[in-house]
Parts: sequence; C-alpha cells; structure tokens
Amino acid sequence: MNGRHVASKAEIAEQSAGSQEFVDHFLHPDRNDAGRYPSGITLLKNAAVQYHRAPIVLPWLNEQTQRMAYYVVPRRREQLTSVRDLLVAFVGPSLAKYGYDVPVALDKPHEAPILERYGAGSTFFVQATTNQEERKRLRSALERMVKVVERSPERAWSAPKPLGRLLADFEVALLSGAPQAAKTLLQQINRQGGLSPANVKHLEIRLLTAQGRANDVLSLRGLREVLLQDPPVPVKDMVLSALFTAQIEPALTEGKLAGAVDALKAPDSHFSLLADGDLLSFSEQAVTVLLVGMYGRGDGEELSRSIALLDAEGRGDLVPDVLASYRRKVVPAGVMDAEPAEPDTTTAEPEPEDGSATVSLTTWAEIVKAVAQGNKAAFDLCRTMDARQDDTPAPLEAVSDGEMAEVFADLTDTEYEAVWQYALGPFLQELTRSNITFCQTLTTIMRSIVNQRCDPANLAVLDLLLELFLRSAPKAVEYEEFLEQLSVRFDEWVAPETAGQALDFVDRLVARAAPAPTARVQTAQLLLGPLHVHMRRLDEAYLSTARSISNELELGLDWPERAPSENVESEPVVGAAQILVYGLDEGVLQRVQDRITRQFPLVKVVLSTEKVASKHLKDAARNSDFSVMITQCAAHAATNCIGQYAKEIVYPRGAGSASVTHAAITALYEHAAKQQEQSA
Repeated sequence: MNGRHVASKAEIAEQSAGSQEFVDHFLHPDRNDAGRYPSGITLLKNAAVQYHRAPIVLPWLNEQTQRMAYYVVPRRREQLTSVRDLLVAFVGPSLAKYGYDVPVALDKPHEAPILERYGAGSTFFVQATTNQEERKRLRSALERMVKVVERSPERAWSAPKPLGRLLADFEVALLSGAPQAAKTLLQQINRQGGLSPANVKHLEIRLLTAQGRANDVLSLRGLREVLLQDPPVPVKDMVLSALFTAQIEPALTEGKLAGAVDALKAPDSHFSLLADGDLLSFSEQAVTVLLVGMYGRGDGEELSRSIALLDAEGRGDLVPDVLASYRRKVVPAGVMDAEPAEPDTTTAEPEPEDGSATVSLTTWAEIVKAVAQGNKAAFDLCRTMDARQDDTPAPLEAVSDGEMAEVFADLTDTEYEAVWQYALGPFLQELTRSNITFCQTLTTIMRSIVNQRCDPANLAVLDLLLELFLRSAPKAVEYEEFLEQLSVRFDEWVAPETAGQALDFVDRLVARAAPAPTARVQTAQLLLGPLHVHMRRLDEAYLSTARSISNELELGLDWPERAPSENVESEPVVGAAQILVYGLDEGVLQRVQDRITRQFPLVKVVLSTEKVASKHLKDAARNSDFSVMITQCAAHAATNCIGQYAKEIVYPRGAGSASVTHAAITALYEHAAKQQEQSA
C-alpha cells in the first residue's frame, strides 16, 4: 500500500540461504584465519545472516602478518552515511586505525567475494591495532553496535537540510578541498531526491573531475544517456577534458594524430554527442579535443575558421602544433560575428523565485544583493562564473571591503540561504584568483558559519576563509576579531574525530605572521585543549603535528610520541619511498615536506603547484609510489594529469598541512605494510 515491497517468507528464506553461503565462504579457515576461532566470531557471524537492519560485520585475520580487521557492509546502499556515523560513534579513533569511516577500495584477493556481492564503494574497513586488549574492545564495540541497531526502532537518517543547502554545501566542499565531504553530500542528495537522475550524474561528474579521475568520468554508468539529453556546457567540458587526458593527450605527445582521431571515433568515446557548441565557451583541453574532432571529420574549412576565431580572441596557443597548418594568414570576414554562448549551468538546481527585473550587476555587492532578492540574471551570472576554469579574475568593478561586509551583514536568514547556495562559491573562488583583500567581509561570512552546525562542509569552508583572511595581511584589530569569532562554539566540534580540521586551523596560524601574537596563542590553546584532554585517542601522525605546533607557539603542552595502544614492534617500517604532494598553497606543501622528511629520512617528497599537465608533473606522478592530491581550488588540467599517471592517489580530508601530513603518513605505513606482506 505504501509502495514498498514486503518480502514473502520464501524470499526471506532464499535471501538468508544466500547470506549464509556468502558468510561461510568469507570466514572459511582456509581463506581467513578468523575462521579458526569460532568462539570469537559466532555473534557477528550469526548476526550477518539472521539480522535484517544492523550492518553486516565480518572479521578478517592474517596470522602471518598479524593484521586484524573488520569489514562493515550496510544492508542497503542508502545506509552508507548512517553506518559511517555509527562507526564514528561506536568505534571512533579510540579503537580503530585511520580510514575506518571511508569506504574501502576492495582491491585485495580476499575481498573479491564482498566486491562481487555488494559492489564497489559499499564497504567500510575497520583495521584493529596490534594491541590484544584493544582488539577485544573493538570486537565488543562492534558486537554492541549490531545488537543496538537491530533492536532499536527503524528511523530516517536523512539530514534535515533543504535540497538547495545540500547543493550549496556540495559545491563549497569541492571548492574547499574536502572531496570526502562532497561525496557524502552527494549520497544525501541522491537519497533525499528532488533532482533528476541526469542532474545527479552531473554532480558526480563534477566530483570525479575535482579528484582528477578522468577514466572514471569516461566509464561512468549512464554517461551516454546523460550526454543524449544535451547537458550544460560545463558538463560537456568536463567530459571533453577527461577525453583529452585519457586518450587525446597521450597520442598527441607521441605525434600520433591518427591515433587521437581513432580514439574519438571509438563508440565508447561518445564524442559525437559532444561535438556541438560554441568553441570559445570551452576550456583549453576541451578545445583541443574539438579541433582534433574537426580534423577527424575531414572538415578542414571549419577547422580553419575555428583556428582563426581562436587567434582573433587571443587563444591561438590552444591550437596543437600538428594542426597549425590549417591556420589562415588573414581572419575571414564574419569570424568576429560569432555569438557568445548563453550562460549555462552544471545542474538543473531549483530556480530562485522571480527576480526578472533588470538590475546592475557590475560589482560583487550588486551581484550578492541581486541573488538575495532572487534575480535570475544574477543567478545565471554566478553559475557561469562558477563554471569558469581559467585563473583570471572576473571583469567586475571594484567595491570596498566595508560595503561588501555590510551587504552580507544585512542579509536575512532566507536571503543568506540563497546567497550561500548560489553566490558564496563563485565569490570565494574569485577571491582565490585575485589579490583583493576583504578582511571585514570574510569575518562577517565566517561569523554566520560558526553560528550554524559545524559539519564537515562548514569546517572546510572555515578553513578556506581562514587561509584567505591570513593571506590578506590583516591589522591587529581585524586579526583579533576574526580569531575571536573563529573560536565561538569550538567546544561543539573540536574532538578526536575532527582533529585534522582543528590542527589545520592552528597550523595556518603558525605558518603566517601574527599581528596579534597573544590572540594567536589563545586561539591555539582553545582549539588544542580538547585534543590534549583526549590525546590517548590520537594516532602518531596527529600527535606529531600537535607536538610540533605546541613547541612552535611555546604552549607548554606535552604530547606523547604515540598512542598507548600502538605497538612499535609490529608497526611496519617505512623505508625508501617517493611520494608526490600536489596543491596550490606552497606554504602548506613545504610544511608537509618538512614534517614527513624529518620523521622518515628515507622518503623523498616531491612537491608540485603546477596548473598544467607538464612533463615534470607526469614524471613525478609516474615515478612516485603514491600521490597526495589537495583539491582545494586545484586546476583540472593538473589533477587530471596526476589521475592519469599516478600509481595511487590519496585524498586528504582537508587542505591544511595537518590533514595532508596525516594522510601521507597513513599511506606510507599502508605502503610499507603491503611491501611487508608481499615479501612474506
């Protein structure tokens, strides 16, 4: 009656039989040493088959390497977010190693049955420490979790946020360098509904592009159906850029123009669905693909006209050398008459109500006011600027910091939600592209964020606001006010689970000059205080960063070398290795390099801030054991390049040096453990 299918007794019995066969296979003693100890796995084994709401928890043990872990699988895809929250609540960093709350890749041989039955991105990997007492506590916590969930009444886990705010949070999470938070928000958007399947795919393409995963964009399920619906230009651009990275650029580098043409003619390239559109509205990589496509069709006249148009617009350097022979000496009449493309969008978001009146949109103050009032022209302009991929600031008239701050301060709650959804991302993106200093404005925006729930997306935005503020060389009074607002309600979010974000904030303060040193020390003490109280729950990487920061600021806080549960003897030894760390903030990269090389002298850390797919970047990604990619305001050409050539990519949870160092050190230990397993 309510549209939900109610399983019959026969169906339930069939499902249970299938589950029993799967569980027995995974826990067989010949494949999994955990199966040799029935008394320790009986409760979880029975719960996996007999329970219906609690997630499936399967132990795994390799006695040879002494590695113990648990695979946690939600029974339904839409429960991924809620199961992650359960793991944070029941397990947390106290009992499990880093990474327990991010779906595992399922790329090991013994993980194949899970991948086959539940698919990619379906499973959490909770790795136990080497301490036996900690292992017992972890098992008890997971047993308690499944019993509590199974006995509790079923409830809705969706976040109480409107669709518009979820979309805005998704955009700013991508901009702020928090791809994990963006992925979680995308899952919430998909589960909550309100967008068409095609528009959800648009968002997924944006996420994959931000992570430099060009091959995953091209292999995305349902991509052809999305392109058949003639998506907005930015979506086409991202797919064309993925084609360039994965197929066209390698062929052109080897001088094989025919190979590039063959790649576009392949059925799975979908190029025929991307060939239309105004050439000037596309990015550099997309333009190259379109020019190669014109050559492949044998349309020399169109190719010559297009090259002439690019030359006339000052973009002639985008023409590949192998196609330069099609360049005309004189620009033909009519080339300059081409009409610019209409503003487009990456998703069919809910349109602002009304606002069709003509207003001036020549400054950011006017744009923000117009968005707050629901003006459609301002809405379209913001979406167009948000889709831009070049580094030049938008051609807008100057506006004072005071005027901008007043505009944000005067917004009502409803108006602020509209501005957050449509204008905040493009505005912050423009600040990263320019040398504009908006200390008062950033303080005003930050004040509105800290008064809300500090979820991962908001914390990522706070980190970006802090970086932009410190970059603007504030005066002592402005500095004190900003830090005072930053510390508001800190006790509601600073915890071991958010140690990376808190340490990122403090580390940014340490890395920049302090016009008010006392305010910096006080803020650092407030943010580090809760972590110091729970320092037994922090792992070695976070403890090392906290100790370094405390020493630099002379806070007088003592931090242990490692958590009590960490066993030095069984910990893998990190030997010689090379890693690439990519990002656009040179200060962050340098601090990451210093900390890693100080702790691991045999590790070579290669840094890159390049925005193009240079030979140096390709070689660095290709020759490194893994690459750490900071996606905050990153250039798609560079991230796509790393994604194409890197052996493995690690995405830190934040863009600060603490989060990046933690991600790199964790990956180094995992790399060392894999080498140890292979040698054994």
